[in-house]
Amino acid sequence: MRILILVAACLAFFTGCESNVDTKIGARAPAIAGVDINAEPVNLHRLKGKVVVVYFWTNSCCGENVKQLEPLYRRYSHDKFAMVAIGELCSKEDVAAYARKNAITFTMLADEGAGMLKQYQVLGFPTVFILDGNGIIREKVLGAIQADTLQKLIDRQFNMPNAVPAGPEKDDPR
Repeated sequence: MRILILVAACLAFFTGCESNVDTKIGARAPAIAGVDINAEPVNLHRLKGKVVVVYFWTNSCCGENVKQLEPLYRRYSHDKFAMVAIGELCSKEDVAAYARKNAITFTMLADEGAGMLKQYQVLGFPTVFILDGNGIIREKVLGAIQADTLQKLIDRQFNMPNAVPAGPEKDDPR
């Protein structure tokens, strides 16, 4: 499995170098468009006005980290915040089974063709991008990140010391 991850990272690196998309802090985030594990459309442009966490992961290395995101997701008002976890090197069925098993309620999708991996120039897992309300990359973290550290990075985007209170789940506009 480690060889598969290395091959994917190399593929992302070499194909990412040919891309005209910039994933540096301060750049506009590449588009994310697809269908989530619940057959709901996902489009990053529909999330304009929200702070968005984009979390690239694989089930071979990052499963424990993804589970830790759920309480953090519930902490924020869903009219001002969204979270999108993109499973790499796994099928949509694998991602859906993981979400059911771990009671994940935020948006999850599988990048079965590795198109988003290439666009975001992901070189390792997990990789986290935090976007502001205009879709600009404000934070980029390669490697595991603790929930409290991620919360601080998200709070920074809201320009307030504490998180926005969570809204009702029915307001979640996946």
